[in-house]
Amino acid sequence: MKLIRVQDSDFKQAYALFMTFREVENGFMNAAYGLDFEGFLNWIEKKRKWSEGKELPEGFVPDTTYVLEDDGAYVGIFNLRHCLNDSLREGSGHIGYGISPKFRGKGYATKGLSLTLKKAREMSIHEVYMSVNKDNPASLRVQLKNGAYIHHENEKEYFTRIDAIGEGESREEIVGKFYTEYEEEGRLDRSVHGRLEFATTMHYIHKYLKPGSKVLEVGAGTGRYSIALAKEGYDVTSVELVQKNLDVLKEKSRGLANLQAFQGDATSLHMLSDESFDVTLVFGPLYHLYEKEDIDKAIDEAVRVTKKGGVILCAFISVYAIMYANYFYGNWSAGQVENFTEDYRVKHFKEQLFTGYDIGEFEALFKNKPVTWITTAGVDGLLEPIEKRPDFSVSDEDFKALSEWYLAFAEKRELLGNTNHLLYICIK
Repeated sequence: MKLIRVQDSDFKQAYALFMTFREVENGFMNAAYGLDFEGFLNWIEKKRKWSEGKELPEGFVPDTTYVLEDDGAYVGIFNLRHCLNDSLREGSGHIGYGISPKFRGKGYATKGLSLTLKKAREMSIHEVYMSVNKDNPASLRVQLKNGAYIHHENEKEYFTRIDAIGEGESREEIVGKFYTEYEEEGRLDRSVHGRLEFATTMHYIHKYLKPGSKVLEVGAGTGRYSIALAKEGYDVTSVELVQKNLDVLKEKSRGLANLQAFQGDATSLHMLSDESFDVTLVFGPLYHLYEKEDIDKAIDEAVRVTKKGGVILCAFISVYAIMYANYFYGNWSAGQVENFTEDYRVKHFKEQLFTGYDIGEFEALFKNKPVTWITTAGVDGLLEPIEKRPDFSVSDEDFKALSEWYLAFAEKRELLGNTNHLLYICIK
């Protein structure tokens, strides 16, 4: 069972689905009601533009309409608004949905809403607003099953809220849930910015490796760096929080006797001895640590297990790049509230999932640690938002040239805020 954007669907099958709904049915508004097939195709083209925040009618916000597909059949419609204006906030909210009459009563609404909430989470919508007619108790039950509570009501409707992250969840639970649903394997291969991140990061790792170096990677994900370094002959230890990622890492590293992997959290590397590693890589955890105490623990643990004279490379994300890459789609205000206080100080809290830093702010985390700063470098530049353009193209030949060019400027201070991922490099 999956959601398919209506603009990516089988148009004839989608049209047939929409035609099974009345114009208004239990609060669900069928925007394609009364259209012939040609008119439906024109409407889909509008939806394509609206989902990108383009050519929106007055009062509209960017939204995406999905069809719910199960074993080849289109069974329902789910609409997700990417952000809310005042009218929607006090009205229909983020999500509207309907299940085709012949498929009702089979659990499709509950499952479809769960899948739509995952889409909301990917858009950094952490509290979902919804509404439901009081004469539609079945739909209210669907929302309650997905974690909703009734926030307030009027004579005709209940207005509900759903914490898309999960109320009361710990940092470990939030991060684990995300990476269980997200396909981390292949992230560094399936985009140009991912390939540049890998190539640049490997350049800096190799810069500090020596023959016989012992390497630790904390937050190893599915093992892209750990496995590559083990295949080069280095003695590698990997620590990963998320079981799904660890399972992939162990499977892909079968036969590599010089790689051992543990499940663990960056804030407590109790399974590792003091001063054991020549090079320590902390490549994921600091994206997902929000409390000063936890951040200090992770840095202190990385320092503890690194030999004197050893090098530590810590990855972090620029808060400015987060804004550039994710919030120019009709949702800038939501991103600003998510990442900055009213007086423009950077915010860090677990429901962000990925937290970003001002460059100087991150460097200051190491100020009182027993390390000496070597450099701060960007690893993927401004590629992520640019890569979303339909005319973006980088050939293999151009990628080689781009990678070499980028290395020449990776440490330029004036460019660091624009790059998504960065490395803070220091020596113990």
